[in-house]
This record gives sequence, structure tokens and C-alpha cells, in this order.
Amino acid sequence: MMKMVGKQNKLKYMKNKKDILICDCHSPEHQLIIQYDSDEDSNGVKHPMCYFHIHLNKRPFWERVKCGIKYILGRQCNYGAFDEFIFNPEDADKLQNLVNYLRIKDI
Repeated sequence: MMKMVGKQNKLKYMKNKKDILICDCHSPEHQLIIQYDSDEDSNGVKHPMCYFHIHLNKRPFWERVKCGIKYILGRQCNYGAFDEFIFNPEDADKLQNLVNYLRIKDI
């Protein structure tokens, strides 16, 4: 019973907790926000759930329309539709917290 109470307390503590990771290049455009939450299945069992919020660059309206039309027509830019995020060694504890949280069973 004590083990179950510990998991429930961890879930309550972590729910709506956020970790912010900034890319090693120090660009404010390269950041991840990890939001901890939980989800309940049809049997009423709660499971840990995490969301990544990824900053996307805002572009002017007509540039986004132009990009959308190119996407619809199947044309890609030279660099693709990807960006990168360089993790810092200081982020290891935050990433380990994410892994530990997602490994919680039978909440």
C-alpha cells in the first residue's frame, strides 16, 4: 500500500510541472517545454503522460501561404522541414526525470 501512495504522490507532484530545455546553441528559437500530466483509460486506470511543446518560428502570413502551397504540390525546400535541438549536459537530470516519470506503472 505504501508503494501505491508514493506513486500517487509523485503523480500529483509532477502533474502540470514543466521543464524548459534550451538548445546548446542558446537560440531562443530552439527550446522545448516538457509538461507532465496523466491520462485515464476506459478502466479508470491513470497513466503518466508527457507533452513536448516545441517553439516554432513565426513567419509572415504570405510566406506561410507560399510554404503551404509548395507543401501541397509536393515541393520541399533545400533543407527539408526539420530543425535541430542540441541537448546540454545540464539537461540530463530533466531528461532522467522524464524517463522516471513515464516508467511509473499502476498509478
